[in-house]
Amino acid sequence: MLAVSYSTISERAISDYIADNYSIKPVEVTYLIRGINDTYIVRDEHSKYVFRVYRSDWRTHEEEVAFELELLIYLKKQGLSVSYPIAKNDGNYLNTLHVPEGKRFGVLFSYADGEEKPIDNENISSLFGKAVAEFHMKTAQFTSNKQRSELNLEFLIDKPLKIIQQAMLHRKEDFAFLEKVAIKLKNIIQDLKLRGLDWGICHGDLHGNQNVSFRKDLSYTHYDFDICGYGWRAYDIAEFRLARQYHTNGDKELLERLWEAFLKGYTSVRELGKNDLEAIPVFVWIRELWLMGLCFQLCHIDGVIDTGDDFIDDKIELFRKVKL
Repeated sequence: MLAVSYSTISERAISDYIADNYSIKPVEVTYLIRGINDTYIVRDEHSKYVFRVYRSDWRTHEEEVAFELELLIYLKKQGLSVSYPIAKNDGNYLNTLHVPEGKRFGVLFSYADGEEKPIDNENISSLFGKAVAEFHMKTAQFTSNKQRSELNLEFLIDKPLKIIQQAMLHRKEDFAFLEKVAIKLKNIIQDLKLRGLDWGICHGDLHGNQNVSFRKDLSYTHYDFDICGYGWRAYDIAEFRLARQYHTNGDKELLERLWEAFLKGYTSVRELGKNDLEAIPVFVWIRELWLMGLCFQLCHIDGVIDTGDDFIDDKIELFRKVKL
């Protein structure tokens, strides 16, 4: 019998499960996206919700998910607009779903009303900067006794490098070059860490292309905190900078305008230290490395078609541009 590494739960099964365990009576369940986790849209007669099924090889421990849910409940109480977990009939938020590969965790979330909005002008970029600063500010007093991976150098550099190395066994010289770049980036952050970097709760994926929903009045809701954890706030901010580099299509003038607007918005709400500003371009490259590792990590789900030698060529050429 072949082993099952990643099963997909049917829409009907999700609908029946929600009807049996929540006060919500679904009239429609739609499988929205297959990604790091599976996402379903759930509709009843009055509202819309999101049901997330965490992948079994991505979130293996209940406490990892419980940390995320505690944070979201805390942020909701702090008045921050977030997609928050919905309690079951028994008062609990977390579901353990038994599937062929073992078990997967599932959570029903409120729906983030509005739509994803391209950050292509100074006004929306400044607004997003304020939104990120507000999130960082409101998490300052959050504490949890749940175990959760930190967004530290082991998570951001060491683990991705091990994954990348296995994917580049046929290109050892190129990997040796990449490893030298990674060590350089790591050393710079370790030095800045000694000088003082802002550390606290991070979203982990604040690129601005998704994970925030804007309504017509430009009020917003944060969502998808799956990569949240304690980390350097400069890294959280660097995610936005990197995404703008890709989405401005080489327009350096537009990139800098959007970046300056973001920083102006952020610092109008929350101070950003000199060391943190210095760390941001370093974390941009570290984010690139982490994303490269993630692409290889997802190969057993997405296939290897997009992570072959052409992909490696592009990344090696990119990392040859590191000038720090």
